[in-house]
Amino acid sequence: MFKIVGHRGAAGCEAENTLSSFQKAIDLGCDRTELDVHLSKDNELIVIHDATLSRTTTSRERVKNKTLAELKQLHCVNGEQLPTLQEVVTFCKNKVSLLIELKAAGTPAAVTALVKENDITDDVIVISFDDTLLKEMEALNPKIKRGLLFGRYSKKIERLIESMPLDYLGPKYSAVTPALVERAHTNSQLVYAYHVNDKKTGERLLALGVDEIGTDFPELFIK
Repeated sequence: MFKIVGHRGAAGCEAENTLSSFQKAIDLGCDRTELDVHLSKDNELIVIHDATLSRTTTSRERVKNKTLAELKQLHCVNGEQLPTLQEVVTFCKNKVSLLIELKAAGTPAAVTALVKENDITDDVIVISFDDTLLKEMEALNPKIKRGLLFGRYSKKIERLIESMPLDYLGPKYSAVTPALVERAHTNSQLVYAYHVNDKKTGERLLALGVDEIGTDFPELFIK
């Protein structure tokens, strides 16, 4: 059976990337929870998916244009504050491990420092669609596991996989093929398929040998 990764906590059940969502992922028994990080104006790691605040909070500005204090004055759709990565790490420590998606420049150094400060190198995996951010992570601390996300397999992705030391390959569910899984496992890499939100897709990926799936609805796959 593959491991279950709650997407942005358990985004199909609670407001994404909030403490309530991470608690739901814990309650459901997820093996990991995925989250996204941006930097505030004063270089604090904020757990939010979008570069702008309009979709999930009461503001229309960009995350990087507001200080932490200003961001803490806002409310998510469920009334909670935006959490910092430190708050989520403290909240989830010894309960569920983290899959941290880097969304912006500057996040590799900040995440590396936070991981060291909290002594959680073995409890986190850093992922991104941006290979430059992953290369920066490798240079800062090669012991932190890294994974490349991609929506479809292409010549560019193939070149990156061949040239970068990666622990994880993170294809969208629709990009997973038997050859991709076999190649990853031959190279001692794990396959994490994301956006897996129905049982039929999950069954197909299980048959292909996928190691972990990211889902908004963990309860579909946890018995």
